[in-house]
Amino acid sequence: MWLKQMTDDKKPPTNKTKKDAIPTRHDALFKNIMESDIAAREFLTEYLPEDFKELVDLSKITVEKESFIEDDLTRRLSDIIYSIKTKDGDEAFVYILLEHQSKVDYWMAFRLLKYSMLLLERHIDKRNNKLPLIAPMLFYNGNKEYNAPLNLWGLFAKPTIAKQLLTENYQLVDVQSMSDDEIMQKQHLGMMEYFMKHIHQRDMIKVWESFVSKFPELILLDKNNGYIYTKKFLCYTDGKVAAANKEQLNKLILEHLSKKDGETIMKTIADSYIDEGVSKGILIGKDEGIAIGEARVVAIARRMLQENTDMKFIASVTGLSANEILKIKNTL
Repeated sequence: MWLKQMTDDKKPPTNKTKKDAIPTRHDALFKNIMESDIAAREFLTEYLPEDFKELVDLSKITVEKESFIEDDLTRRLSDIIYSIKTKDGDEAFVYILLEHQSKVDYWMAFRLLKYSMLLLERHIDKRNNKLPLIAPMLFYNGNKEYNAPLNLWGLFAKPTIAKQLLTENYQLVDVQSMSDDEIMQKQHLGMMEYFMKHIHQRDMIKVWESFVSKFPELILLDKNNGYIYTKKFLCYTDGKVAAANKEQLNKLILEHLSKKDGETIMKTIADSYIDEGVSKGILIGKDEGIAIGEARVVAIARRMLQENTDMKFIASVTGLSANEILKIKNTL
């Protein structure tokens, strides 16, 4: 078990003077006293929650030299760690976070949580060990009545809901545990869940074949919403499918969409390639990045020409001029 005592009358420094960082005499006094195992034992025996005291053996308390304080907290005025064993003899990590304040700090509950998270972070590793217990405590000896919230929830406008959201189980949406039929019952939302469920499959053509054959009504739902899912899924799939299979993907989509809708979606894919090229240009040079995007657009035009697609349609989808399309056609 570890007892962590940190005393501080000051908030993190901004434009504070050197004088502001000097510990007050009562800070030093409190620290000096709490370094005594007798004082620490009496304090903890008096103020620790009863069920917490049942876990630990307070007969032997050792002042540790190692500090668990984070680098950004080095201006805090004191730092004491006590090591204590549990009653069953284990060197289990149990922290008592003890603050000393002589001024009322409205945000103390939040600060205690922050320091607790820093302590917990020390125990996160790949072995998935259990986290230690932490008992936050505050020793206050100010002149004014202490009226700050005593827990985190008192800092929220809706404390009941806040406590429910942050302490109960987080909401798990596990699409792998859902059947396809269950997913499709969610209508438009089901499109997103279906694709995210099957996105790890190597053959995305089969994913699309299954989707359009089993759930054609969802294509219509997505149409009413501007094809917000279909466009994004196609952009993703087009970049994942091998070049030899892209014609099959295009044909599959155009069979289930009207010519106008197919034109709109293909234009979206072309635009995404241009955007991708511009984005890459930020990292590798603007001209080269745009060239990458334009090369993708040319590739789309080439595939459409190979499928004997109308040149006006290709122009409207890719944004290429008639002369540019003719030049591409002459290279086939």
